[in-house]
Parts: sequence; structure tokens; C-alpha cells
Amino acid sequence: VPIGEWALKETILIKNFMQWRKKFMKFFFSQFKTSAKSTKLYLKNLSIYQKNRIFFAIYTKKKLVGHIGLKNISNSKAELDNIIRGKKGGHHDLIYFSEKKLLEWAFKNLKIKSVVAEVMSNNVLALSFHKRFGFTRKKSFFLKKIKEKKLIQFKHCSKSESTENFFSYIIELKYNKFIKQNTLDIK
Repeated sequence: VPIGEWALKETILIKNFMQWRKKFMKFFFSQFKTSAKSTKLYLKNLSIYQKNRIFFAIYTKKKLVGHIGLKNISNSKAELDNIIRGKKGGHHDLIYFSEKKLLEWAFKNLKIKSVVAEVMSNNVLALSFHKRFGFTRKKSFFLKKIKEKKLIQFKHCSKSESTENFFSYIIELKYNKFIKQNTLDIK
């Protein structure tokens, strides 16, 4: 279900999104103490009202179980964003099918040529999950941890500035590889 203004009034959705962000915080490049207020502000200012972004809530039998989205959508590419399965429910491969449907939709309807994602190298589960669709690593960056008040960010840096023993991987899936690997005809 596409996230729109309606979501800002859904306290259960806000609470779940907040809890899931907290649970998986170590895999985000920006880390902070989550709250219902910060989650609502994120949805409002960084998702709903952004023209180059789309965010979906994933339901199974009316039960909210996760979310998935695209950001930085342009004429030629988009970036996967915020893929989380927060609760059990539905088919065990529900998130796989959700990502597959999102990729099909993006290639067919947005007419983009590639989808990228930025993933921490220590997030082995996400990397192996995306590999199933044909994503390959295009770039790697050293990371520097920056602490600012109540925010921790991991920023790209040179090797000499690096503070972490994991990296930022930019992975990419091109339209032709997706079609070939998934034996689909979405033209």
C-alpha cells in the first residue's frame, strides 16, 4: 500500500515503523533514538512530500508486516530504500516477492535503466537477499563514524580517515540483467 498522508494518522503504523527502525538501527547509515514524533516527521518530510520517493507499507491479511521503498528516483535510475520485515505473517518469502514486484513496477512504469542500493558490508543478510535478483557490487567506500549530539552518521571517507571495519557497498541491478535473471517480459 503506498504511504500517503493517511499514514500520519495511523498510530499503529507509526509505532510499528518506529519499533522496526529501532530494532534494525545498526544497519542504517544514520542512527538516533527513535520516537513516534521522529517517525511521523520522517514520513511527512522525507517520504510523503518528496517527489522523487515512494514508500509502501506491506500488509498480509490486513496485518502490517513490513515496508519497502524507492528514493532518488530519476529518469534513469532509482535507489532501494527501507526494506524491512518487522513481523512474521504471510508467506515466508513475502519480502522477496515484495522486492521483486517493486523492481518489476519500477522498470516497467518508471522506465528506469537501473536500481541501486547502499548497504553496509556487515549486513550480510541484505546483501545475499539482493544478490538473488542479480544485484552486484559497483563501489565500496570506507566509513567514518561522526557523532553529532543525539545522531550518529556513517559517512564516506578516505582510507586514512576510516574509523570502521565495515564498508559502504553500492550495489546495482540493471534492467537487462533483471529481465534475464528473472525470466520476465515486462516491456
